[in-house]
Amino acid sequence: MKKIIYTFTALIGLSLASSCKKYIDINNNPNAPTSVDASTLLPPMLAGMARGNWYDSRYIGQYSQIWGAPTANNIWDQEGYAPGSDSGGEMWRTVYFSLGQNVGLMLQDATAKNKYDYIGVAWALRAWGWQNGSDEYDYMIVKEAYDPTKLTFNYDTPEAVYAEVVKDCQLALNYLNLAVKNDGQTVGADLAKGDYMYYGDRKKWIKFVYAILAQNMLHISNKSSFKPDMVKMYADSSFTSNADNASVQCTGSQSGDANFWGPTRANLPSFRQSDYMVRLLDGRILAGSATQDTLADPRLPLLLSRSKDRAYRGVVAPLGDPNTADANTSIPAMAGATTANAATSAAKYIFNDNSRGVLMTYPEVQFFVAEALYKKGDVEGAYAAYKKGIAASLDFVSNPPIASSLTGTQKYISQANIDKYMAGPSVRQSAGQLQISDIMQQKFISLFVWGAPEAWADMRRYEYNTSVFQGYVKPTTIYPDNAGKQVYLLRPRYNSEYIWNVPALQQIGALNPDYHTKKPWFILP
Repeated sequence: MKKIIYTFTALIGLSLASSCKKYIDINNNPNAPTSVDASTLLPPMLAGMARGNWYDSRYIGQYSQIWGAPTANNIWDQEGYAPGSDSGGEMWRTVYFSLGQNVGLMLQDATAKNKYDYIGVAWALRAWGWQNGSDEYDYMIVKEAYDPTKLTFNYDTPEAVYAEVVKDCQLALNYLNLAVKNDGQTVGADLAKGDYMYYGDRKKWIKFVYAILAQNMLHISNKSSFKPDMVKMYADSSFTSNADNASVQCTGSQSGDANFWGPTRANLPSFRQSDYMVRLLDGRILAGSATQDTLADPRLPLLLSRSKDRAYRGVVAPLGDPNTADANTSIPAMAGATTANAATSAAKYIFNDNSRGVLMTYPEVQFFVAEALYKKGDVEGAYAAYKKGIAASLDFVSNPPIASSLTGTQKYISQANIDKYMAGPSVRQSAGQLQISDIMQQKFISLFVWGAPEAWADMRRYEYNTSVFQGYVKPTTIYPDNAGKQVYLLRPRYNSEYIWNVPALQQIGALNPDYHTKKPWFILP
């Protein structure tokens, strides 16, 4: 793993601030200040978190059949990978570069100045990185990751990485609670300077940490150490509505600060909505039948596109789009949906340039609870959480957050249509009707576009089981290196690990052509 420290050109002059110091000092690099204010470090780290999620989602979304490529036999639709490429390695970059030493620098500044909320946020970011990194790559470098004496690094076991998530979350909670206790303020004025996720609200950061803990416990649902009551306990201390969702501000003034799924970045036109996603939303899977003139799910016209004949169609991996002449099945990133006209534009859901970059949501957490309690045998509790998750997802799609607001400004779905859907055949009307497939497929819908990594984690935990993910169809052609097996891992980032850290890769089998089909620790019994 090549070690790089993220620096800011605006801060270069800090090392030359004192005229009493020598102009040249071999112990102080003017291009890499050793002391940087925490409020300056936090914004690019938050942006890096969103970037890591988005960039890898392009490929993970194909693995989980949220969308597919417009052309046939795409390697990702075949559940393969791109040899010699960093594709699928963005979360690795996020953990070790975008967060990386910057978390250490933030801890250094915050500790020296008793900024307990910044210390807590730093540990929260670290925990989030280990959780998401291990879920994608399995083995990660933890103990040696930031050792300046090393040029190559040994991997830690996935079990150790999962334990590190819990440890870092506890540190985050300790310091965030201490910050509130010390001054009695929910919002830290100093934290608000650099916080483009919660604008200094320490209580919301605490809820975010509990959401990470709930996810961490849920993901080991196949193990004997799984404790469903702990998922519920963590979730109860986590988000209480969509106003608590973890999301990063995107101003949309240019490509660099625009939402990844908006028209300026133009990423969505590279994909086509999947047939599986269409059938989940039009009622054929959840309701058992559908007429596409009477939409089964009011989220459908907000998430997907109609063909010219007004029908909804999707691609089947890896066959590509049969309607390439008019791109019938493209996902609707609406042109013209910019900051200036966001309030009145035709763009919907999170397809505006200034839509917030979403990391975790209240409906997602409610589905954590529903699944955990269902596995425990508390079907009534599971059903209550299932209903909350669906209602909250409908609210989120109807009223998505934009720019600096944690909540949206307009409703795209009427309450009458929400009520009709909740009382309709796509939603189970009693606890006795509830199946695990109902929970997981409604959760899959709620994760559309922004939550591909979690959707893929779910599919892998259930080993692509079509009794749980009803209507999912294994790709008709599997990538040759897979030897007929389905994909379960992303490979570590090529331009760090496969260039600089080959001996460590060999130890974990990551040089094998079918390494990406190895089942990760977190899904194993």
